[in-house]
Amino acid sequence: MVLSPAQLAGLAAGHGDDATLDVLRAGQLGRRRLLTVAAARAGGTGSPAAQCLALLTRAERADPAAVAHVLAHPPVTGWATDALHGRPDAAYLAGLAAAAALRAGLPFTLAVPCPQGALLLPTVGGAVGLGAGTAVVRGTGRRYDAGSAGDGRPPPGLSVHGPAGVVRATDGSGEGHAPARGWLPSRRLTAGRDAPPTGVLVDDQDPHRSRYHRPPTSRLDDATADRLDRLTGQAWHWLTDRLPAHARGLATLLRTLVPLTPAPSGDPVSATSRAALGAIALSVPADPQTLALLLVHELQHTKLGALLDLLPLHAPGGAARYRAPWRWDPRPVGALLQGAYAHLGVAEVWRCRQHEDVRCAFEYAFWRVQTARAVAQLAGSAELTDDGRAFVAGMAGTLRGWEPAGDARVEAAARDVADGGAVRWALANLVPDDDAVAEVAYAWRRGRRPPPIAAPAVVPAPARPASTGGTGPEAAVRRRLLATTDHGGTDTGPSGAERVDHADRAYAAGDVGGALAGYRRRLAEDPGDVDALVGVALAAGWLGRTAAARVLTTRPDLVRALCHRRPGADPLVVATWLAGGPDEPLPPER
Repeated sequence: MVLSPAQLAGLAAGHGDDATLDVLRAGQLGRRRLLTVAAARAGGTGSPAAQCLALLTRAERADPAAVAHVLAHPPVTGWATDALHGRPDAAYLAGLAAAAALRAGLPFTLAVPCPQGALLLPTVGGAVGLGAGTAVVRGTGRRYDAGSAGDGRPPPGLSVHGPAGVVRATDGSGEGHAPARGWLPSRRLTAGRDAPPTGVLVDDQDPHRSRYHRPPTSRLDDATADRLDRLTGQAWHWLTDRLPAHARGLATLLRTLVPLTPAPSGDPVSATSRAALGAIALSVPADPQTLALLLVHELQHTKLGALLDLLPLHAPGGAARYRAPWRWDPRPVGALLQGAYAHLGVAEVWRCRQHEDVRCAFEYAFWRVQTARAVAQLAGSAELTDDGRAFVAGMAGTLRGWEPAGDARVEAAARDVADGGAVRWALANLVPDDDAVAEVAYAWRRGRRPPPIAAPAVVPAPARPASTGGTGPEAAVRRRLLATTDHGGTDTGPSGAERVDHADRAYAAGDVGGALAGYRRRLAEDPGDVDALVGVALAAGWLGRTAAARVLTTRPDLVRALCHRRPGADPLVVATWLAGGPDEPLPPER
């Protein structure tokens, strides 16, 4: 299954047409089919796994679409991969076979190991309270109708007999319309007009759904499920009206939403997994606009993950040495590519909203700048394949075609926050070579030009998202622009404690010379003052010291190391010398 150059270019630009999305979807289904067969055969001939595989084969002959629907369930990938790595789950395979047979209208009987007293039939529902032991699942041959799944009853003709209980369509009461005890039907979103044709499930019971950085919730209560359903409908309608290409992508590729437990900070969280492509995991957000943003972000990851299953874009492995502007820790090339493509979608959502208010304009400017910087790193990487270079060039072309935010103050604030983040990342992750520092310090003392500077070692900081400026000059600039103490944003962790002094306030007010003097005083008292060093870097840029600003932004670790060796040294003077120029008088303030 091969994509044409035009299809690859369409994906790289940020979307992909319907035919391309169909290729990605078919590729995932084919992969899951192969993995399922391999996992079943790993159970051995004559085993219950072989019986399940035989039932799946019968179902596919009777109704290929029924089996395709079940095997498209995203957790199948992770289950099969686990089984092939020596962690089998025979009950899950039996659930897949039973679900496929129900959808195809086949009679069957399966004995299923049920150690936890619960059995899931993926895409159909789950039986609980069965008791630990062996359960017997029976289907009488009545075809499963997904439209009946929401009334609390098992599909007609299904019964599950366990050591401690029985679940059947009428629950033995003779009342065919009574909800059955012990049956948890799969929930489907009801987004209304233009809803995804795939019939998206809310996956809050699959035992293989735990693939994310936050744990999934248990079964949602009805009120929370209804709220998620309502928000998803509103987000879907917004995307259909404003970003229809992303709405089409979700309609083709989204199969399940996995509710996650909220972050302690209260910030919205979302995730995808290569072991469950087609699932988007997220905490239930406060409003539909946030949900739309999360869905687009994770759709981009889904598309790129599905593409990478068909076509390598970079060499495997690779050291974690790149700066992803949305992360505090270094990332390998694959992770940087994933993040850049996801934030291409994030920036597009904010681009669509930039005229709503100054915050939306700032978010657009900020994520456009940050994504462009990530793409520029990728363009210079030797780890990309030819297709990878073409893909990155397509992303770069989209970014070049986007106009800046209309307000110059917004663009300036976005650059300040982005530059400040670059300084902080380098100080946290780059360690200059001791011998190189000694050689450079010797040249400095002798009044010579700086020698060639060795690349620093990358010593990763703790893994966590980067904030968009909670302290120092970036916080002051952002707060002045937005006239708020809110430090929220996309993909950010909790904001740091406020630490904004008179130098920060002077910088935010445009008194760059006064701010620089304040930062220099602070560094003379405390050479380890990161906020002050960030301030010097930002001030240098505004005052026309572009070469020094570039050194302070890309190698502040070296500047700091030299200042430690020469107590009292001015970091701006050091950076100017490292850049190869004289310490010229500063031009007037902006």
